[in-house]
Amino acid sequence: MRNSPRLLLRTALLLCLFFPSGLRAQTAEFVQPTFYETVCQFGNQERNRIFADFGNLYNCNNVANFGLAIAGGAVLANTEMDHNFQNWYDKQIKSDTSDEFSKVAKWFGEGQIVIPVMLTSALTYRFSQTKWGFADNCLGEFADRTARGYLVGAPTLLTFQLLLGGDRPCCGDSYWRPFKQDHGVSGHAFLGAVPFITIAQMSDEPVVKGVFYALSGFTAWSRVNDDRHYLSQALLGWYLAYLSVRAVSQTEANCWLPRGLTLFPVCANDSVGAGLYYQF
Repeated sequence: MRNSPRLLLRTALLLCLFFPSGLRAQTAEFVQPTFYETVCQFGNQERNRIFADFGNLYNCNNVANFGLAIAGGAVLANTEMDHNFQNWYDKQIKSDTSDEFSKVAKWFGEGQIVIPVMLTSALTYRFSQTKWGFADNCLGEFADRTARGYLVGAPTLLTFQLLLGGDRPCCGDSYWRPFKQDHGVSGHAFLGAVPFITIAQMSDEPVVKGVFYALSGFTAWSRVNDDRHYLSQALLGWYLAYLSVRAVSQTEANCWLPRGLTLFPVCANDSVGAGLYYQF
């Protein structure tokens, strides 16, 4: 019993030494990162995603897709096909009703509206995930993937617009004259198609996919209706949007092709068509 006080004292000293360190180790996991650390983590995550998007779009596997798109566009633009289609549409399809629908469809391709909205929404969504660990939500993921689709496709859009150099129906012909004009690819068609194709590729339902793929072409159609772009220019804008969103979908799915329907252009015997591929 004489040793009891000494034993109690030693036990108390040991507790004083180890309890604070154990408490610090236990609570260290819950230390809130600083704003600088959060920004760095956010930047690294976004950089990795964007690099993956660019790698998926600009690689050897897509050379054939770009080449066939350019070949198909060349057939339409540098013959009378574009001009003849425009004349037929103006006489047979164009009406006051189509003009009213076109005003609505054109809005989705207004870059000064859709780009800031999608970019702000995407940054808010991703940063909130990094900072506070918010759970995924469909609306936030949609904005993020749409903004990345714009970003990854923009260099090709701007380059093709200058290199192809076609004019507008209201001002001239569609023949390619490099660096003469900058209307060779429809920017409105590209911007307006990306959000709808994004929804289509995010969905697993065939009916939903079909509906939104159809809606994705409305802005491209509005440019033809308004005599602002020839058919070849509108189709190239839409197809670039498709390839851009597809690259983002690859990043999210971590595979070569997202599950579902893949569309690619086919050009043969002076005719332009489309091929379909479905991955289960």
